[in-house]
Amino acid sequence: MVLIYENDPLDDEHARGKFYHVCRGRIDRTPLVIPLEDKPLECKTCGIDLEADDFYMAMQKGSV
Repeated sequence: MVLIYENDPLDDEHARGKFYHVCRGRIDRTPLVIPLEDKPLECKTCGIDLEADDFYMAMQKGSV
């Protein structure tokens, strides 16, 4: 898994949840936003492209 989705139902400010990238086995605690369909995010460290579908899959798998 390259993305983690965390959702805290008591956090009103971030009610939708937060996404984090898992880079080389470590969680980068910089929150990510879902990219546009044609503009994937690229990790400068590991080179993985994070596409919108990856974010939707992480959200479907549930919160950690």
